[in-house]
Amino acid sequence: MPFKVVVSSHTPISSDDLNEVLENFLLDIGYLSGRKEGEELYDSIPFRLWTDCFLKDMDKPWTVDEMADVLDASKPSIYRHLNKMKDLDIVESDDITIEDNGEVIKKGYKIRHGDLMTAWHITEANIESALNRYRESVSRIAELVEKR
Repeated sequence: MPFKVVVSSHTPISSDDLNEVLENFLLDIGYLSGRKEGEELYDSIPFRLWTDCFLKDMDKPWTVDEMADVLDASKPSIYRHLNKMKDLDIVESDDITIEDNGEVIKKGYKIRHGDLMTAWHITEANIESALNRYRESVSRIAELVEKR
């Protein structure tokens, strides 16, 4: 599974406005690319995927159909933004039974372990591992330069 996050200088803001803090964070990690002209970011599908689905009920596995209904969005759009969250390794998939008879099973998605802090610790571990591998490559480059 690919892992992708933007690591940039980030200054946490102390606002009590969840939308403002979330916007700052999601922009800095590369999940959001900014506002489109004429679009209110807080009304956008990628932002609302967080606020209206995953942060609203972190234990609930959301099907793509449910997310599409809540966000009034197409399934391809939901998958596009969901894949960005999967690249961050912050969501996990879970098979869920839709009917009582157990016949219909769909894939649901939720914040990893139903806890944002635990999910983010996993992301941090992935970042640390990636940085260690970069360090090994830089070390190897330095060794090869010295041998020249």
